[in-house]
Amino acid sequence: MLKLLKYCLWIVVVLALTIGFDQLMVKLPLRAPGLTQTQAFYLDFRSRLLNLNGRSSAAQKDAIEKVIEKSSTAKAQKSAKITRYLYVDENGALQFADNLQQVPVKYRQKAQPLAE
Repeated sequence: MLKLLKYCLWIVVVLALTIGFDQLMVKLPLRAPGLTQTQAFYLDFRSRLLNLNGRSSAAQKDAIEKVIEKSSTAKAQKSAKITRYLYVDENGALQFADNLQQVPVKYRQKAQPLAE
């Protein structure tokens, strides 16, 4: 019985310390450079963990899907515009260029666009 009581007492102590640390980070204004970044990180982490910012998980999921959709369409547009070129230099070595402006002027007439 005594071991169980000690175990419960340690749980209470750990919970009290955790709650004390949480309240310290939330309410106490910390002015030292390292502490202000730590406090800002903790507040952001706490709001995301406890969902205290008022956004529902469905709204967050929609926001994430919009970002993914926007980045995938931007990549598709970007990859559609890129035409790489292949040319042979004066040593007979094959050279690649991302666009025609990167090909030296004397090789531009013989430069060939790469098929995708």
